[in-house]
Amino acid sequence: MIDSRMFSIKRSVLAFVLLPAIIAAGREEPSSASRTATSTAEEITPAIASQPAADTVLISALLDLRAACGAGSCDGGIHGGTQNRICHTSHGTYATYLGKDKDDHTVIHLVRIHEGKATLLHTMPTAVSGSNSAHVLCSADGEIYVLNGGSVLVNRNEHASMGVHHLNRKTGTIDDYPASIPFNGGNNFGYIAAAIDTVRGRIYAVYSGGDAPGYFAWLAFDLTSMKWMPTATVAKLGYRHCYNYCFAGGRGGMVILSERDITTAAAGLAQAFADNKVQAKYVWDELRLFYINDLASPEYTAVDVEKAVYDIQARLYPTVQNNYQGDAYIDASGNLHVLYASSNNNGKAGTFLRHAVFNARQTCIYNDLLEFQGGYMMRMAQSTGGVHYIIDMPYKEAARVQIWRATDTAGLHYRLFKEHQFPTGAAPTYAGLAVSCPRGGSPQNNVIDCLFPVNHDYFCFRIVLPDR
Repeated sequence: MIDSRMFSIKRSVLAFVLLPAIIAAGREEPSSASRTATSTAEEITPAIASQPAADTVLISALLDLRAACGAGSCDGGIHGGTQNRICHTSHGTYATYLGKDKDDHTVIHLVRIHEGKATLLHTMPTAVSGSNSAHVLCSADGEIYVLNGGSVLVNRNEHASMGVHHLNRKTGTIDDYPASIPFNGGNNFGYIAAAIDTVRGRIYAVYSGGDAPGYFAWLAFDLTSMKWMPTATVAKLGYRHCYNYCFAGGRGGMVILSERDITTAAAGLAQAFADNKVQAKYVWDELRLFYINDLASPEYTAVDVEKAVYDIQARLYPTVQNNYQGDAYIDASGNLHVLYASSNNNGKAGTFLRHAVFNARQTCIYNDLLEFQGGYMMRMAQSTGGVHYIIDMPYKEAARVQIWRATDTAGLHYRLFKEHQFPTGAAPTYAGLAVSCPRGGSPQNNVIDCLFPVNHDYFCFRIVLPDR
């Protein structure tokens, strides 16, 4: 693999400065963002003057992590695909996922990839199960942390069963920081998501619970004291929302992008679904942004990315998702990009890949079809020079990567920049593509490390973007 030491690694300070402004705007009353794209952003966005040649982007060979270091995976820990599964630093790339030990117990593997070689650093026992998983995060000073969390019953009350595992790079050992923390409200919590505030030095675990009503619960781990905060903050929602992308600001707030995930009964659709012979007990039909100004409080502002519009007569039952088939990304200018798939919504039959952009005032300044359509797993990136990219891989096809480069400075429009077919018949499986990104603490620069499963094997590769 290509050595990241060849490239300068610097964090996008601007993104950390602007993210608190995005969250602070959450003091406004909730509003619904328009699904229709506006022309405002396009009118003021200049085109990128020059487009480099495709051979200026470098794509490494695939590295099979099981073959390289013996760390196979299992069926657990992949639910949704929004996990922070890989991050890169100046001292290597780190990946984490669930596997099984010789006694068939679930474990967490932490793997380091450096100079084209993979090393299994640690295998840690865990009680994580169901919709929960493990996440790898990087702090501002390059320290590596693995977060895992589940839920347990303590005296018939549901508690979060938390663990932060810190890789001590001086000794090569793992320091464990477990905790059992009561939720103090709500029920049926799972779907743990992770966020790291690299400015204030905190890791957050965000749970989803309930049905109708639904709940968010977040818990904090302080990287200075290396202690968990003693209680969770629980926010009540009208409906459960899961598969969370979480962005922690530098002033104690957070932005969460989440999709509604409720039972058909809660949506009032049980009979309609039975008549339509749809074999599902749940609907995943809306995308929504939650702006939390102060994580010490359960108060938030909700803004719709796309609402569900059911047409029962035409048998159009919407699915609006962006977990493994989309992404959320806050760029260096502070705009929040949402890549997602919309199916059978707003009276339109079929599935459409869309791109929405929200500014720091929570206003949707753009929402339109992507330049490519189909069954893709998508992730966004931004180079050191600020150029936006979308990285996609077809789902359940022989491994192939496409890199789309923005043609304008705001990252609204794209053209295919490079396509690469890996020389293997292996096809990516659920839950798809993960990339190193600032959301997990990786720096915004030209090096993008990528990870995807093929059944119980994980493969990684590296993309190095051009300097301009």
